[in-house]
Amino acid sequence: MPRVPAVPAVGTGRRAAWLGYAGFYLCSFAVLGVYLQFLPVWLHVEQGFDEKHIAVILSAQTISRTIAGPLWSQRVDQFGDPRRILGWLAAGALLAFTLFALASTLLSAFAVAFLFGCLYPPMHPIADAAAVRAAAAAGFSFGRLRVVGSGSFLVVILLAGLWIERAGAGLVFPILVALLSATAVAAWFVPRGERVRPAAPGERAPLAALFRSGPFVLLLVAAAMIQGSHAAYYQLSTVHWTAHGIEEGAAAALWAEGVLAEIALLFGAQRLLGRLRPTTLLSLGALGAAVRWSILASTTSLPVLFASNWLHALSFAATYLGAIRAVEKRVPVGRRATAQGLVGAATSGGGMVLGGLVGGYAYDACGGGAFWFMAGFAGLGFGLVLWLRGYR
Repeated sequence: MPRVPAVPAVGTGRRAAWLGYAGFYLCSFAVLGVYLQFLPVWLHVEQGFDEKHIAVILSAQTISRTIAGPLWSQRVDQFGDPRRILGWLAAGALLAFTLFALASTLLSAFAVAFLFGCLYPPMHPIADAAAVRAAAAAGFSFGRLRVVGSGSFLVVILLAGLWIERAGAGLVFPILVALLSATAVAAWFVPRGERVRPAAPGERAPLAALFRSGPFVLLLVAAAMIQGSHAAYYQLSTVHWTAHGIEEGAAAALWAEGVLAEIALLFGAQRLLGRLRPTTLLSLGALGAAVRWSILASTTSLPVLFASNWLHALSFAATYLGAIRAVEKRVPVGRRATAQGLVGAATSGGGMVLGGLVGGYAYDACGGGAFWFMAGFAGLGFGLVLWLRGYR
């Protein structure tokens, strides 16, 4: 049976839609902040894993999100109702995370991290795809909505850091359980969205159709190169800076500044951003990343680093918005959730893994010179964006 036009959501006015998505972003990004910054500490102090084992455990999430993310997103395109899928994913992620308390061996912790990665990270591309469409239908700014997530990430890291510093690393686990519980509740307040009938048996699945689109594959690789160029920054910047005499507090302030730059762009430049083509945003992101990593490769001067870290607004935020808008412009409505899932898998999965491997080996060989390789990643991404720009 052929696909029929989607049925618009009911009972989701502008304010209700905004509040529903804002609540989800608030809770889910709070989880992300604590998980990324403090779970490794908990695994080390409370569970007894060393740094090498922690890297193996966390790699499981990257692997599983790359595989599971597009599959969950495709379910949204095939059967509709993103709220229901978000609700079950959030509940499953909560249950999966609690298993960490029982994971005393490397194999069991790896298995739990893999399961968690199948459930928690795929929620964000699904929410992004649904929120972008809701923003267009209801007339509010997706960028400003997304600021709720970035702000939550920043505030929770700062508050949780102070609390954990006083009470100890054992507090990390209950904080994450509480935040995951809040996310599971918030997911059911996301607007119901739209429902579609299942595709006909002979109709090509969204994943297969997207991979047959040359421009879309080009978008995936370009976005993966630009976002993947951040891998050495995420993994090694603090190590590099402290090795050159920069204190941990200053390094943390540099990270916070990057998030503030992201917020400033998403919230304060909506009118300008709305006039730019998706490929223009991606180009700005690639150029900003290339300049940023070139500076990091050349100096550890604290004033220069503070000045250059505002480029996070371009290297991350402009690339993020450009990829989302490219999907909205170039991908049919019935495939957009799957497309966002693939973009998430490419940028946070494949691109980050490749960038992390290259950056890690390069740092062992030439220290801060590893950031020149990341600048090369961004330059390659820029070239691919120019190629993509030629498609209409």
